[in-house]
Amino acid sequence: MPLNCTVIVLDVNGTPVPGAQVAVGAQRGATDQAGRWATTLADPTATPLIQVNHPNYVPENQAYAGDMRTATGMNPLVSRAVAGDDVTLTVRLGRLDTVPAREFPPEEITAILGDKGARDPHAALLWKWPGNPQVHTYAGHWNTTRTVWRAAAVPLAATAPVDPPTGWARFVHDKVDVNIAAYGRFYWLLYPGQGSQPQHLVAVWAPHLNSPTPLPALDFVMYYSPHTAEYTKTYPYGLVGSTTPIQQYFELGKKYLLDEFYFIFELLAWRNRSVVVMPICNHGDWGPWGSGEAVYRLLREVSLFLHRQARTSNLGIRPADANSPEELAGPNLRRFGIGLHAPDFGAIPAVGKVAVSGFSTGIAPVKTLMNSANWNTGLGSALWGVPTGAGADNPQALWAAAWRELWDMDGFHPATGGWRPYLDLLQRWFGADATRVVRSYHSTGRVPPDPLTDPHPVFTALRGGGLDADVPSPPTSGALWARFLQNRRWTSMRMSDSYVAPGPGGEQPSFLDAHHTMARIAFAHAASVTTVGRTQP
Repeated sequence: MPLNCTVIVLDVNGTPVPGAQVAVGAQRGATDQAGRWATTLADPTATPLIQVNHPNYVPENQAYAGDMRTATGMNPLVSRAVAGDDVTLTVRLGRLDTVPAREFPPEEITAILGDKGARDPHAALLWKWPGNPQVHTYAGHWNTTRTVWRAAAVPLAATAPVDPPTGWARFVHDKVDVNIAAYGRFYWLLYPGQGSQPQHLVAVWAPHLNSPTPLPALDFVMYYSPHTAEYTKTYPYGLVGSTTPIQQYFELGKKYLLDEFYFIFELLAWRNRSVVVMPICNHGDWGPWGSGEAVYRLLREVSLFLHRQARTSNLGIRPADANSPEELAGPNLRRFGIGLHAPDFGAIPAVGKVAVSGFSTGIAPVKTLMNSANWNTGLGSALWGVPTGAGADNPQALWAAAWRELWDMDGFHPATGGWRPYLDLLQRWFGADATRVVRSYHSTGRVPPDPLTDPHPVFTALRGGGLDADVPSPPTSGALWARFLQNRRWTSMRMSDSYVAPGPGGEQPSFLDAHHTMARIAFAHAASVTTVGRTQP
């Protein structure tokens, strides 16, 4: 009997994708408006390669190890339903893919730097991993064990000595060893640009998950860095420097998430299983990432990408130095042929709880995101957002319910619209959902208002909730001071610039000037108390 094969092609939102080119062995065609295409195979035991392509999406393929009615598959984005001699394959297409990456010989880098018009390798730089030279990793990613200083849930002690101790000695903390290569994988991803615009660069950290089946939802921490308006090289691959050239935009993600601010290490120190997503600003232009619709779509796309990598369960966990020489350089199952076989990879996880954080001028896109009037991308929901739904499927309501925490890390409000409009916006965002949490950390250089005395209604509402912690350090007034306030829905830590002083060498993260140190303290503390990423296996 012949085998009837129907292929249904959907995007990350579950919307049909018409015009997708489908090949099942020698049979070829295109999906209709319902995203469907069908063919008949004369030999039901044949094992043809299934391929799906569309210019707006990353291509997918599926190879079955035997009769497609019974054989296990290797692509988590292809699901199968069998009824007698009828097989229906549902293929989900995404828009995120890994960046091109390779190791460049020194002479080629020299040649690129000598080309005054380009200085662009058009790929992420790789290097041989110091832990095993047979394995590549992104250039500058050491993937080593670090001893991380992590903040306590109440990081100030009123009776603690203030002088002469400096650095982390002024905060309640402990130290934890974190082997980052054993806990997850780092990816540099590209999201398509609009028209002739360059593709958007996105850093993603995906932790190892213990669950044998895909989680129903993934939690996310989204981070906005200060803008990159002063960057001079081509986005995103341009090189700067001569003796040891670096890629500015890639370096930005590395320094915050890995080796200067240690954001990922701080989460792992608490065994937090949040996926970290950091969009990289293009010469000061955040593109669509101030739109709620676009950000919600981005997180859905990250979930789909990770599912394709079998990283939404424990099926994708492999040793750092095994199976693929690119294991620490965004291993891509499409490109590197890493084999996976399972009868059912399960459904793509939904977007779970989300914390959105911004540091310095990175608070500007966070504030844009807070304004519900900025829900629409203006670029069209089909490729950039989430089509309008109704009731429980309303995407704006789903995003509003998912965004649980806001981490304001020394946000530079005087330069991004002012404190008073921000407090008005904060009051609306905070008051719209009783499960939302605000975590606010500021040095005096950012002239934060005092939440205990400022008359703004947002503080009145917060003060009315009572305080679980109110710790001044030291308890007497003076130029050297800090104060920590906290309850179930509110964290506030304010301190004088002079309170934040560099400590002894070896502290990780180390303290610098007050402004840049506040981000280190803020993220460390938020990681210690957040509920985002805490309920996953």
